[in-house]
Amino acid sequence: MKTHDYSKYASNYADLGMTGSYYMAFKDIPFLLEEYANNDAKVLDYGCGAGRSLRFIRDLGYKDIAGVDISQDMINEAKRLDRMGKYQLIENSIIPYDDNTFDIIFMSYVFLEVGNIDDIIKILNEFKRVLKENGHIIFITSIVKNIKDKWISFSYDFEENNKPLNHCQNLKLLIKDKNIILHDYNWTEYEYEYAIKKANLKIDKVHIPMGYDNEKYEWLSEKSIPYNYIYVLHK
Repeated sequence: MKTHDYSKYASNYADLGMTGSYYMAFKDIPFLLEEYANNDAKVLDYGCGAGRSLRFIRDLGYKDIAGVDISQDMINEAKRLDRMGKYQLIENSIIPYDDNTFDIIFMSYVFLEVGNIDDIIKILNEFKRVLKENGHIIFITSIVKNIKDKWISFSYDFEENNKPLNHCQNLKLLIKDKNIILHDYNWTEYEYEYAIKKANLKIDKVHIPMGYDNEKYEWLSEKSIPYNYIYVLHK
C-alpha cells in the first residue's frame, strides 16, 4: 500500500517546521547527538524528505552531513530549499556509500512507511554496512497504543481506524497544520526489537520524549502517554 503521496504533498512537507508534536520528537536530539558524536562526525540522514531534519542537524554544527530519500519529489524540494546541501535519490533501500562510512545514521519516521518486517531488517542491515565500527544509529518512530489519544499535531479520528489495534496495522492520520493525509504502519516495540536483533544490532537506549507544562505548547496526550520513541543502536 502506498502510504505517502509525495507527488501531491511534497511542497506541504517542505513547509513543515519543528513545531508541535515534531518539536517534542526532536527537542532531545541535540543532546543525543552530543552524547554519541563530535561535530566533525560524518552523518547520514536516511529518508531525509524535503531536508527538514538534515538542516536541523546541520544547524547544530554537524557540517559533514548527507541526505538520501526514495522520492524524487522530496529530493527536488530539499534542493530547492537548500542549494548547498547534499541530497541523493536512492532505490531499493540501497545506500550509495562504501562500508564503514558514517559515524551517525539518523532517521525519522521512515519505518512507518514500511509494511513488511523483512524490509525493516533489510534497511537495518544496510545501516550496519555503512556504519563505522563505533558509530551509532538514531531513529525516531511513533507507536500508537490507542487511536482515541489526542495529539496537538496529528489526528487519527477516521472511521477506518475504529477497530482494535493489531500487528502492523495501517492507520490513517491527518497532519493538522498542513492538512496532509497519511497512511502509516503501526509497529510495536516488540517488532522493532525483533528487527534490531535479526539485523545483529544492539540497543544502546530507547528514549521517550514527553510534553511538559513549562514548554510553549498546550500539550494534550503528549503529557502522559508515550508517542515518539527514539532508538539508539550500535553494532
